[in-house]
Amino acid sequence: MLWLRLTLLLICLGFSVRHLDLEQRSGRLQKVDDLFLDFLVANNRERLTQPAAGSSDSLVTLVNLREEQAKEYAAWPPPPLDWQTLLKSLQAYSPEVLIIATPLTWGQPAPKFLSSVSDALVPFPSVVLGIETQLAEPDSKTPSFMGELADSLPHFQRIDGPQESTQALSALVSAPDPVLRPTRELGLLAARKISDGWSIPYALRADDILYPGVIAQALARLHASPYALHRLRIGPGAGAYLAQGTFVPLAEDGSVRVSPGTQVPVVNALDLMTGTLVDALGDAEKAALKSSPIMVIGVEPSDKNSPALGQLHAQALAEILRLPRLQKLTETQQWATWVVCGLAAAWIVLRVPRSKALSRGLGLIFASLVLSFLAFQIQLLWCPPTLPVAILGIGLLLGLLIGAGKKAPTMTAEPAAPAEEPPPSA
Repeated sequence: MLWLRLTLLLICLGFSVRHLDLEQRSGRLQKVDDLFLDFLVANNRERLTQPAAGSSDSLVTLVNLREEQAKEYAAWPPPPLDWQTLLKSLQAYSPEVLIIATPLTWGQPAPKFLSSVSDALVPFPSVVLGIETQLAEPDSKTPSFMGELADSLPHFQRIDGPQESTQALSALVSAPDPVLRPTRELGLLAARKISDGWSIPYALRADDILYPGVIAQALARLHASPYALHRLRIGPGAGAYLAQGTFVPLAEDGSVRVSPGTQVPVVNALDLMTGTLVDALGDAEKAALKSSPIMVIGVEPSDKNSPALGQLHAQALAEILRLPRLQKLTETQQWATWVVCGLAAAWIVLRVPRSKALSRGLGLIFASLVLSFLAFQIQLLWCPPTLPVAILGIGLLLGLLIGAGKKAPTMTAEPAAPAEEPPPSA
């Protein structure tokens, strides 16, 4: 009987684990794992919004074209030849992601050397060209104006929560020149003044589609997180989940709050454009450029009340990259977890009486969830719960159906009564 129960258990576990693993890989069980992760994150929200220990390194550098120095350029806004010089100077520092937080457009007729800017962008592995975007007023019902660019923009595919809560875009104001668009990703540049600073949309809504802002695009490029895997949660507990354990806390409307005190290294674009004639860069600026995987090129307006989109985006990215990351068990570690749960299921079926299988099985499932909760609290380490709980659940069901029966009570022999002695003879 013992071997029969063990055989049935192995058959059930084998088929069930194989089926559930395929379901999990296809994403059909992903919703359960996502809800569990949302629960863990919600209980550690404050910790996930604080910079991780030892995260003071420069990860974002801002390269500013200062409007107050407009006379130093050939024209203002800087013409393509100045942009070519600047981009060629930045090539030596090999940033992983280059963000141009100002629309590269000069109107018609197209100026000379425009194709040279396109050629100067080729060596950079990832480039996001900004599109100046106007945000819609709250409760506005006016349709968004996207022009011919709607099909050129990426969009989110995995969204949880009410999409109507996100900020809507009113219109695309100014886009990069068509010569520069092929093979480069276009990004939405926008910022809104709030009571305690600025907010930047991580996602923008237009015609029931959520488009990523420049912040989302830069992180997707940096962490090799395609939008098919890039999960966005809107509403209570809002946040974005990317590859490599990156979690971005968001406001309920899907925006990023910019802390005014966030410091990022700033390099004057003119100092980069001097070439080898004059080495105008200091040691600190060179070190920042060499160590920063993300570089943002922006325009610093002479009017200090105007939003400096480049600076705001650089500050937001720097703050996000300093946050702690979530840690997910590797595939090998998950298999080890499944084996342990399988042994626990075997114990229920083979050793636990059927009358106690329900309580023992539920107790093990509860203990595994508590252990997962504690691991996340301590190390931000988590494991998708679908398969472990399913394995324990199978052990519970089989324990109720074919589990060990009650042990027969052992019969103890009662002591024989003492024989009566015959009466003494007379």
